[in-house]
Amino acid sequence: MSRFLALALIAAMPMAAPLTVAYAATLPFATGKLTIGGAAFTPAEVMDARALPDINGKVGIMLTLTPDAAKRLEGISGALVGKPLLIALDGKTLAAELVRKPIRDGVIELPGRWSLTDGEALARRISGRDPLPDDLGSE
Repeated sequence: MSRFLALALIAAMPMAAPLTVAYAATLPFATGKLTIGGAAFTPAEVMDARALPDINGKVGIMLTLTPDAAKRLEGISGALVGKPLLIALDGKTLAAELVRKPIRDGVIELPGRWSLTDGEALARRISGRDPLPDDLGSE
């Protein structure tokens, strides 16, 4: 699935309720140092990180940032239009995608190159927790 199609599908989904402080403060997994465009982002700024398998059997990672972190990302990505946006964890490059326009929605998809097990472990290492339940906030 192309990144643009995946982002379009995500944009069409209803937004989940904001994280509660209790959920955001719970980090059952060890985390690493995430940098996006050279700027550090804390696990508290990552609202959700999840592994997403594609039809080719490769697994990518989708990061969803909090609203404040999304504003920072918009500024960072806006300054890098036409250049690669480097995303790294503990100094190891996860992706370096060309920025075509500023990322305004706070969602980044790292292209698939992991197994499902490795992708899920990487997502936990980025956010410090399991992905949000799909029905979070629904009644």
